[in-house]
Amino acid sequence: MDEAAKKAVLRLFPYGLYAVTVKHGGEEHGMTANWVTQASFDPPMVVVAVENTSKTIGMIRDTHHFAVNVLSQGQRELAGKLGRSSANTPQKLKGVKTKPAPVSGAPILAEALGWVECRVVATLPSGDHTLVLGEVVEAGVEHDGGQPLTLQEAGFKYAG
Repeated sequence: MDEAAKKAVLRLFPYGLYAVTVKHGGEEHGMTANWVTQASFDPPMVVVAVENTSKTIGMIRDTHHFAVNVLSQGQRELAGKLGRSSANTPQKLKGVKTKPAPVSGAPILAEALGWVECRVVATLPSGDHTLVLGEVVEAGVEHDGGQPLTLQEAGFKYAG
């Protein structure tokens, strides 16, 4: 395979930037994700790819719930903070205004454009990531009219 061509093409795919959040055992955690997509209308479902080595995947498996927050164009710094390793930044949500999601209590970012709270339906190993299929159990719009942050706009590169 032509590695350079593969990277070039995968980086052409348009990706949004999202904050995946979870709460388990009184601990709140968040991470930046860009491999997120709607998977079903009825029932409403989304899929998110989570790195196998992340703290997030273990917490999602333990609690069976998570939230996806849509970041706005002005939240590049937050996306960067949540994208750091948990080993280096253990309390990524410290100083970030949140509120509990109605069903699971997962932290919802008060400054996000909107959010969906999901119940885990299935997980699927996918190379160095795990695909998490979640049924949307609740949703909310925090800031109507804003524009979502994209990977390209943020200047991040995440495709190999």
